[in-house]
Amino acid sequence: MQVFPRDFQLPFIRKERVAKDAWKFYFDRSGIADLDFLPGQFIKMILDIENPDERGFSRTFSITSSPLDKEYLTITTHIIQSAFKKALYNVTPGTDVKFFGPSGRFVLHDEDTFPHIFLAGGIGITPFHSMITYSAQKNLLIPITLFASFAKDEDMLFYDELMTISSNNPNSKIIYTLTKLGKLQGAWSGETGRIRPELVRKYCPDFQNAHFFITGSPHMVDAMLAMVKEMDISDEQVKKERFVGY
Repeated sequence: MQVFPRDFQLPFIRKERVAKDAWKFYFDRSGIADLDFLPGQFIKMILDIENPDERGFSRTFSITSSPLDKEYLTITTHIIQSAFKKALYNVTPGTDVKFFGPSGRFVLHDEDTFPHIFLAGGIGITPFHSMITYSAQKNLLIPITLFASFAKDEDMLFYDELMTISSNNPNSKIIYTLTKLGKLQGAWSGETGRIRPELVRKYCPDFQNAHFFITGSPHMVDAMLAMVKEMDISDEQVKKERFVGY
């Protein structure tokens, strides 16, 4: 399927806190029957702001929801003290919000057969939530392994949802790793530390045949690119998307 970016508006429905400083925002997409996107794509949101900062009236967000979720379109983001994020947090239900998109080539294709290894840092997990949910809904046979790195347990996004998908889908493997245990000190049985070659080899012994998808902050993406290069992964096997200016 090929989709083309365009201007559109969606009514804001509600927001839901999903981590310490992260919220999921729901928009009603049921009124636009031909609004399509590919799992992994992003949209630009435009808000009316009285006193915008130097970055202006718009931000880009990965679409968190699956293309098959026809009722809602969701984005998930950290709420920080910028003029735009304050305006987003305070949008009232029923307000029509302007968008442009979808855009981006960092996507999952139904016809892919090679193993996919997703490397996510923090909020960079958002496009992978769309991809993994979509793959499970369509019963795709693509082998997917997600490595998601967060600082503390209260920062983790989508843990319960993705673990449930993994438990019901043999083609999806989900690994969360924490760099600071926080309240889970002594209770966390999962992985710790940053994403590293031995962690990838542990869960993906056939990693050399996989394609790597990397998202997160510029620093995280650069570190992961250096890692996969050291693992002799070719540039043709790597896709990346840097999240700038959360």
